[in-house]
Amino acid sequence: MQQLVAACRAEIAETLPRLTQELFEHIDDELYQLADKSSSDVLQTRYFDAMRELRKLRTTIEQNFLRAHLSSFENFWTQPGSVEEPRTLDDAGDELTLVDEEELEENLAVSGMVSKAENRYHRELFALNMRFAQIAGIPDLTTKLNPVGPSALAEGFRTALRLWEGDLSVRLVVFKLFDRYVMGYVGGLYDDLNDKLMEAGILPKIVQRARRNPIAPSVQRARENAPVEHVGDEGQADYHGGADTTQEQQILNMLGQLLSMRRGHGANNLSSVRLPGGGDAAHHQHLPPVASNDLVDALSHLQHEVSVEAPVSLTEIQQLQAEMLVSLGRELEMGSREVPVKRLNSVDQDVIDVIGMLFDFILDDSNVPDTMKALLGRLQIPMLKVAVMDRSFFANKQHPARRLLNTLARAAMGWVDDGDRSAKSLFGRIEAAVNRILSDFSDDVNLFVQVYDEFSNFIEREARGAEVAEERINQVTRGQEQLLIARRRVAEVLNEFRTEQPDLPMAVVNILREGWHDVMLLAYLREGEDSAAWKHAYDAVNELIWSVQPKAEPTERQRLLKAIPELLKKLRDGLNNISFDQHRAGQLFKELQACHIAALRGENNEPAAEDADEVVPEGVVLASEPEPEMVEDEFLDKAKNLAVGQWLEWESDGNWVRGKLSWRSEVSSNCIFVNRKGMKSAEMTINDIAVLFRNEQARLLEDINTPLMDRALNAMLNALGDDDKPAEPA
Repeated sequence: MQQLVAACRAEIAETLPRLTQELFEHIDDELYQLADKSSSDVLQTRYFDAMRELRKLRTTIEQNFLRAHLSSFENFWTQPGSVEEPRTLDDAGDELTLVDEEELEENLAVSGMVSKAENRYHRELFALNMRFAQIAGIPDLTTKLNPVGPSALAEGFRTALRLWEGDLSVRLVVFKLFDRYVMGYVGGLYDDLNDKLMEAGILPKIVQRARRNPIAPSVQRARENAPVEHVGDEGQADYHGGADTTQEQQILNMLGQLLSMRRGHGANNLSSVRLPGGGDAAHHQHLPPVASNDLVDALSHLQHEVSVEAPVSLTEIQQLQAEMLVSLGRELEMGSREVPVKRLNSVDQDVIDVIGMLFDFILDDSNVPDTMKALLGRLQIPMLKVAVMDRSFFANKQHPARRLLNTLARAAMGWVDDGDRSAKSLFGRIEAAVNRILSDFSDDVNLFVQVYDEFSNFIEREARGAEVAEERINQVTRGQEQLLIARRRVAEVLNEFRTEQPDLPMAVVNILREGWHDVMLLAYLREGEDSAAWKHAYDAVNELIWSVQPKAEPTERQRLLKAIPELLKKLRDGLNNISFDQHRAGQLFKELQACHIAALRGENNEPAAEDADEVVPEGVVLASEPEPEMVEDEFLDKAKNLAVGQWLEWESDGNWVRGKLSWRSEVSSNCIFVNRKGMKSAEMTINDIAVLFRNEQARLLEDINTPLMDRALNAMLNALGDDDKPAEPA
């Protein structure tokens, strides 16, 4: 047993450094990206400082983590029954109140990643717990006490990381990366440990899942001869991706029946070319069948040709589709359509037809730009290989190949051709993912997991930047609209005063227009129309207008004499609050003094000039600009029903542009659209959008949240079902 424990220790000692290597290689990139996108110099400095400190401490942290973990592993075997199970957050109860806020956040981050990993690998950990307990001679072992369990790994890394006294927000970033690059790949270690123990006869009857967990790229690079998955006689790969086999069979049976009925009805829009011996199966039963392994080998050869000769347009992809079956028949030496010498088994033939139809629908999907369709269309042969080897491809929505294709297509949907085809652009990233599959995919479906992870990291970084940019645009737009609303309201109020008092002297008009307008504007923006500040400013206008009206009665003159000092103080304070020009204020108050003297004499004030009818600054719009006449029709309704988050494609200056509705005004009809990077791509009114719909210059991108493969499968099933209906009489 000691030799077996030593073999497990050696496996851990080899794998953990590879996983931490993967982690630290990505920490630099992540912190650099965060620094680059920081909204302040303080944040940027924080990320760059953390990057430098972690580079210096990397070796020590890695060594401490590995040394402590191996020591803990060895201690477990000396006294396996005496270790206390670590306390969880749930166990802590009221003691949480004694934990400072930073430690609590860190506890939550660690607890979250542990819980996620325990759920993800619960089958592997169950088997490993049973086998370790068997070796240690104890009745039971919990996952929390497993010396290589997620809890032990997370707490071990947390302890090693305490060597670095980094800011909490940056520490949380590091924990997130630990979750992604260590916890995300530790399942491969659990698989390897279970394999070693099973081969040594330790509880060999515990059923293992056929699916293998993804292996970290650094671990794969370290293995000269990585194991490949077995493909059986019928081309069924060992990888099932967690799919339900009953559901797989139901879907395949349904597709097979629909395809058979379609062929029976003479449908000719499946694939324009069929393989020899691939028509009516009853006529070709005497022909020798092509083994699924041979079919996979032939597809591998075609895949290599596609990777060398890369189509660059949608037309070329469609031509490639038409030529593929001809080339495949030639590779398999199946003879000609007229004189076939071999046949495919019915399941493989159905798979070829289904994948062909799926890609027909993908290439017809209006959500994906044509240039991106040309890229994604190159994946048809690898996807066909996957489907031949692994029937769960059709039933399992989380199948790695499907997930990658869906993610690439979802990212491509927001792409607009700006001419940037560099390696760091979205086009370059999708192209690199496609090329990697074409050049490297043999029969290990885990390659799709690796490519998906790498591409998803890029998309997540872009999404974070886009979210920040979009929020900034929305904040600015909301602020601009609030300012416009405030200006209109202040102008409206002041002009009501002007309408009620048409004989206001020019001195009063100038005070209201040049200074008091902004005093009221500031009160409205800061505190609103129901605030004391607004009422104070509003009442001051009433008092000012009253103060310049002729006072015939002695009591009124006495009242004015008492009110003038307080009124002037109010006016000065208000103007000072908006930093009004002191020299100009002196001139205005001097003119106002003349008005007050005239009022005390009971004389009429000199009225304002006729061209000063409005008491608002020049350029302030009193009301919204009249929009072009709206046509009440279904296009206007469609524009009005646009929801925030919906994507629209429209024609602008001869080019088609895509944007997401990011913000729409609750007051005006303005809509802000942003591109996939969160940058403003257009500002249009509801009526503008309706006009575009009416002129067929815009369209909604439908079902964008439904994965591409799901849309294609649903469309295919609908099309096959429609073909089963009897034809309408001519």
